[in-house]
Amino acid sequence: MTLAWWWMLALMPVPWLIARWVKAVDAGDRLDHPVLARWSTGRAAKGGPSSVHSRWLWLAWGLVLLALARPQTLGPWVEPEQPARAIMLVVDVSRSMEEPDMEWGGQRVRRYQAVQQVVGDFARERQGDALGLVVFGEFADTQAPLTPDVEAVRDLLFDVLPGMAGDSTAIGDALGLAVKRLRDQPVTDPVILLLSDGENNAGELDPMAAAGAARDSDIRVHTIAFGQPRSGDFFGLMRGASVDVETLGRVARETGGELFVAESTDELARVYDRIDALEPSPRAGQAQRLAAEWFWVPALAALLVVVAGQHVRVPRRRRAPS
Repeated sequence: MTLAWWWMLALMPVPWLIARWVKAVDAGDRLDHPVLARWSTGRAAKGGPSSVHSRWLWLAWGLVLLALARPQTLGPWVEPEQPARAIMLVVDVSRSMEEPDMEWGGQRVRRYQAVQQVVGDFARERQGDALGLVVFGEFADTQAPLTPDVEAVRDLLFDVLPGMAGDSTAIGDALGLAVKRLRDQPVTDPVILLLSDGENNAGELDPMAAAGAARDSDIRVHTIAFGQPRSGDFFGLMRGASVDVETLGRVARETGGELFVAESTDELARVYDRIDALEPSPRAGQAQRLAAEWFWVPALAALLVVVAGQHVRVPRRRRAPS
């Protein structure tokens, strides 16, 4: 039990001070006000009727001040819930993601291995958000629906292998599937992060049609063009696919997002750092404690004391026979 306004108790001597002041100003006349007369302890003999009523009034006044001091009991600390950001990760797992043209930790790694490390770290840092995962190649598939279990999404990202969804790249179908998954959920501030190292050459849905659906659903899409430019091998053949930066840029602009280009693992990590700053996770609000107010208890007691004090009868002392 605590007092929210404990300083109200400092007003306890105010009635006595008023009574003394009135007495000093009107020293030549008798103090006629019945209530103020009872506050002045010097107005009645000890044990007399005025003295008894004074005690009741002092008790009532103390209870009133206690009520004004707001006695309350405090509950446990509670952090207000903040709405989580809904982020759908859309990752290209076509055969071209097997290209060993990236570096991680001083070693040569495949493109998808670099994506696993960078995007995995990004997912782990999104505590408090709801993440989902859509992977695509020749077709698109939902690996994880929106969930606050970001570690589970990260684990699923590491379970996927390049080429398991085919050799081609269906950017439009993947984006359309991610939009559908976000529209099916009552989420706030939805965002799609689409990463691809190729161009749309499969699927039924045009990327711009999917971008239009995202725009109409107030879903922001950030696109990431990942991978190095196409290069020839020893036989002069073209290996890999060039990134369709133009289409990815149009998709981002259509939805109010941004286009990012990364040609190395370090650049990809910087891209996700920038996205993390653009789409910050909600922070917990200021912790609060719920209070149960008990002012009504002393207030009711003060009322009862006043009523009871009006009905107190002090027996008169009998005079001794002379």
